[in-house]
Amino acid sequence: MNAGKNRRRGGRQRSSAEPVRQEQDWMPAKRALKPAEVLSADEIENIHNRSLEVLRDIGIEFMLPEALDILEQEGARVDRETGIVKFDPEIVESWIKHAPPDFTIVPRNGERSLHFGGDDIVYGSIASTPNVMDLDNGRRPGNKKDFQNLVKLSHMIGSCGLMSGYPVEPIDLPANHRHLDCAYDFLTLTDKAFRLYAIGETRTKDTLEMIKIGLGLDQDQLKQSPRAFAVLNVNSPLRVDAPLLEGCMELTRNNQAVIVTPVAFSGAMSPITLSGSLIQHNAECLAAIAFLQMVKPGAPVFYGSIFTNIDMKTGAPAFGTPDSLVGMIATGQLARRYNIPQRVFNGSTSNAVDAQAAYESMFSLWAAYLCGSHLVLHAHGMMEAGLTTSYEKVLLDAEMIQMMNAMSRPIDLSDADEAVEAIRSVGAGGHFLGTPHTMSRYKTAFHEPLLSDWRPYEFWQKDGSQDTAKRANTKWKKMLNEYEKPAIDPAINEELHDFVKRRKHEIGTNEI
Repeated sequence: MNAGKNRRRGGRQRSSAEPVRQEQDWMPAKRALKPAEVLSADEIENIHNRSLEVLRDIGIEFMLPEALDILEQEGARVDRETGIVKFDPEIVESWIKHAPPDFTIVPRNGERSLHFGGDDIVYGSIASTPNVMDLDNGRRPGNKKDFQNLVKLSHMIGSCGLMSGYPVEPIDLPANHRHLDCAYDFLTLTDKAFRLYAIGETRTKDTLEMIKIGLGLDQDQLKQSPRAFAVLNVNSPLRVDAPLLEGCMELTRNNQAVIVTPVAFSGAMSPITLSGSLIQHNAECLAAIAFLQMVKPGAPVFYGSIFTNIDMKTGAPAFGTPDSLVGMIATGQLARRYNIPQRVFNGSTSNAVDAQAAYESMFSLWAAYLCGSHLVLHAHGMMEAGLTTSYEKVLLDAEMIQMMNAMSRPIDLSDADEAVEAIRSVGAGGHFLGTPHTMSRYKTAFHEPLLSDWRPYEFWQKDGSQDTAKRANTKWKKMLNEYEKPAIDPAINEELHDFVKRRKHEIGTNEI
């Protein structure tokens, strides 16, 4: 990747009133550093074997009779009264080998296709928070207007490769057909890939049908390539809920991507030690991934990780902690052991767009980078451990992600002759500000920040002494003001609108 595509350029004293450009040339980043390791190969094998022991002797609960039928047919030991399924090790090991090592999700705009595997890393929007906040209006419940604004903002941000889900839950829309309005907005306000909420068959089938309409596909074409993805959260410890199984089975049969993600909060939903949490987390991942491969061998899956500890004083999850970083690096080693793309997250527990929000998120981003992950969900805007989306935090995270991406720019030695000549011409005690070598490169030589103010104190003070949160507030408003809706065929838009209207009438007030 040419990381330079992700940079804004200009002079050091550029006015803060400069228009914000939409970044249409975004491409996924590639990691410049090799993944880190905190466990030896023998220790990874120990965790693997202990995980198989858990699945063999303790088992995991699948809360859907149809899933139990499939598991039993493939040789797992099923207790119909409890729903507990136990796996012989060879069954798990044989099925997880079917999971593909890489795949590509192709959204409405094929130029925004995303490859998951190798050294690629993709950062998504925030998702699923019940609240939203900004400096002007404070914290408030999620609603349709903020949902749409955050979709637009995510569309504009170059570091955001896809929609991780609803950037805030629009709780002013009826829950039983909320998915229709949200899918319509995803398909019309942005042309990036998006997550659908595979909670039961109805929501899943409706959204897949809308994807077919929006992308102009028939059923066979839908199955040819992943177009969207969903998350199958294991309800740790050791339980997989029926509605998620129903939805994700439907996705898998249609060759759409599923992210298997245990929610292993050490000390609450998994053992308090990293070793215990890793064993349980890995067992849960392996069981669900093996099951999905039974549904359709070769279906695209992610080895997902929401790996962190809780605050033992309050019981609340704590994000961006050293324990989380070490645990995520270890899960990255496990994902590579199985050769399956990995998903992680960018988290912060802070209640304000402050230093805590920045250092917790940067710690999370480094964890995502060092663990070798391929997809970072909730990457733009998380506050309060996932309870709130902040407009300003969306831009703060974009700033930090763009800094991470800038590291991917290779060191170019092709100018070595010219560089040596510049050194020769300047000599001892001189400076390089006016040399031809500098003048031909100064506009593009360095990463330029999205929010950081690098000017001397006097310039910053004269311009209002704005802190980062205030600059982010100004920036996101400009971006929304300059948002341009991606083109869509009017006939497709009308068909989507008619589908939503018809399905709302058919669903009515029924629970789904």
